[in-house]
Amino acid sequence: MIMNKTLIKALWLAAFVPLFAACSSEEDSLVPSGEPQEVQVSIDTRATTDGDTWTWENNDVIGLNVTGYNGTSSSYTLTYNAQKRSWTRSEPIIVTLPGTITAWYPGGIGTSANSFTIPENQTTSGNLCKADFMTYSGDLISTTPSVTLEHRLSKVIVTISDWTDYGETMPEVKDFFIQTKESITVNGSTVTGDGNTIDIFPLQDEAAHSYTAIVAPNAGFNITLVVAGKDKTASYTGSLASGNAYSFNLTLKDTNALDTRSAGTSDCELELVEVRNINEK
Repeated sequence: MIMNKTLIKALWLAAFVPLFAACSSEEDSLVPSGEPQEVQVSIDTRATTDGDTWTWENNDVIGLNVTGYNGTSSSYTLTYNAQKRSWTRSEPIIVTLPGTITAWYPGGIGTSANSFTIPENQTTSGNLCKADFMTYSGDLISTTPSVTLEHRLSKVIVTISDWTDYGETMPEVKDFFIQTKESITVNGSTVTGDGNTIDIFPLQDEAAHSYTAIVAPNAGFNITLVVAGKDKTASYTGSLASGNAYSFNLTLKDTNALDTRSAGTSDCELELVEVRNINEK
């Protein structure tokens, strides 16, 4: 009788050994955990590969939307603490895994990963960063996910490179604006400009004679400026790609200069000189 009990116990354990092995080997698979768990999200840097070293600033805000295995969605915000170099959550993120996570910057009240209003004032590095709309969307299968945000707009850098018509000294240039759509909508991988055309006040580097702005992708853009007291324009009619940075040279031309320029030739010529993908590692 004792031997029979021992045999039964051995068979019972043998039946469950494969189950225990399966559980330990599938820790990272898309198997529902059954119980809600707290999630700690880490955010990758927003530094780009185009020469800028944009780092997170104190009180930067990221929006989060988390959907659990049961289909329930909740929204959160993460606020950056520069002193601690960490993110503070608006409240604990509790979810049943697996699920999905969506993140976007800038976050805060009235923001989302599906639309963004482009700020007109980009005259400082801080303002330029706040125009740098980024998103992330992916599966949530771990309680410690790492989120790498992707730049969704286009960056343009315009450098005044030639003013030969005006002599050796560059003429006075003021009221330099870069025109783009006022907002964008996101549909999967496609970002489209919407609404009215706005005038962006770009970040100016006086020493380099350059102007930088973040604009709506999948379209061109226009420039308006005043050169030596006269209104000038220039246009790029190509299509800017989402997540790319474009460098242009701008040649200032004087219609009063004595040359053989034909009627209808633009006062300013915009030449594309470099394109960089700022989402590449």
